Amino acid sequence: FDIITPLIISAIVLLFQPFFVLARNNVLRKATRKMARHKNLIVIGITGSYGKTSTKEFLTTILASKFKVLSTPDHKNSEMGIAETILNNLNEKHQIFVVEMGSYNKGGIKLLCDIVKPRIGMVTGVNEQHLATFGSLENLLSAEGGRELAESLPKNGLITLNGDNKYCLDLYKKFSGNKKIYT
Repeated sequence: FDIITPLIISAIVLLFQPFFVLARNNVLRKATRKMARHKNLIVIGITGSYGKTSTKEFLTTILASKFKVLSTPDHKNSEMGIAETILNNLNEKHQIFVVEMGSYNKGGIKLLCDIVKPRIGMVTGVNEQHLATFGSLENLLSAEGGRELAESLPKNGLITLNGDNKYCLDLYKKFSGNKKIYT
């Protein structure tokens, strides 16, 4: 029994996996549709290897003095956490949505951008701390490094970058859209 128990558990997990994927995709579709109805909502996407939560909290506090702001709860920066925030908390009174965006693989930030459609992007800082989960520096720079966020912004969008970070400076040099750099 001890030898076949892992096989039985693996079979059960594999059996239910398609249902979990369908449920996840359904939640993401609902969140995307709800976001599409909020055409005047200004979405600010924040990514990076570090500093995302602090930046989101500072920005939310500053903007809330003049606007009705919604932000993602602490460390709910994955597709399901963001979708849950949209479905449960976003309403027509909100003017700004500050979204902390985290990822563990290339394409993860692009998926989040496809859901929330940010007009403004912020890259807090990038380093190699999550290199093992991304597999390569190129994959890390694509997602947490801000390239996917920058490429998802509309033509009149704005990207704000950390001028004290070499990876952000590289993105600044390559990005042809509206950009600001702060040090």
